[in-house]
Amino acid sequence: MAKKGEVLDGRYEILALVGKGDFSQTWLALDKRLNKPWAIKEFEKRVSDSVLAECDLMNMLNHSGIPHIVDKLERENSIYIVMDYIEGDVLTNLLKSGPQSEESVMEWAKQLCDILAYLHRQTPPIIYRDMKPANIMLTPEGEIKLIDFGIARQYKEGKLADTMVLGTPGYASPEHMGSRQTDARSDIFTLGMTMHHLITGVDPRPADYRYAPIRQWNSKLSKSMEAIIDKCTAVRPEDRYQNCKELRYDLEQEIVKRKKGKKVSFFR
Repeated sequence: MAKKGEVLDGRYEILALVGKGDFSQTWLALDKRLNKPWAIKEFEKRVSDSVLAECDLMNMLNHSGIPHIVDKLERENSIYIVMDYIEGDVLTNLLKSGPQSEESVMEWAKQLCDILAYLHRQTPPIIYRDMKPANIMLTPEGEIKLIDFGIARQYKEGKLADTMVLGTPGYASPEHMGSRQTDARSDIFTLGMTMHHLITGVDPRPADYRYAPIRQWNSKLSKSMEAIIDKCTAVRPEDRYQNCKELRYDLEQEIVKRKKGKKVSFFR
């Protein structure tokens, strides 16, 4: 395990621990050669196969909403992945102050649609599969960054074997449970559940959680936003938005309506 003040590979000085997960921890480090901050994720060596697969996947990507990997180090018991340091906070921490405004959530969701659409356009498409507030960072400039690609995968049509019981309970779609193949519509479901959590402040992860439209949690929330989220989280994939372009269109229309005070027709 790295320690504050330690210098990895004669180059990366560990400054502070900034995050911790089940199998990893994230450090803020200073590149002594470039005088530049990086984030370094430290993983236990026993999960090296999945870590290296995540690195290979992320190295294929080039999008402003996705951190870039710049270096990889190995020690006897750990693997270190050096990537962009993102100044800001995960949305989970914003929820500590309570539900977020519909306007803010719509703007964040639009950016997430752009990131997911980019992933889904890859050949083969990349399915993110683990959308939740803890995996979304908000910068001081209002930009959204999607982090942690640990269970993302390339979509291979008809290959049910690559869909395992993965994802975060509460956010995960029914097909995440392994009976059907996850696809782009599964990402739309998890984005819908993320919006639901952010707007209501109600965490969907407890075992006794039961989904209810957002206005049942808070009657002051809008019918239009409820309709968008309910469509995202439909049980049957064919009843959801079929791609992020459709979802983004409705979000954009709702934003325009609120700014102009006009009625709007949603994507059908």
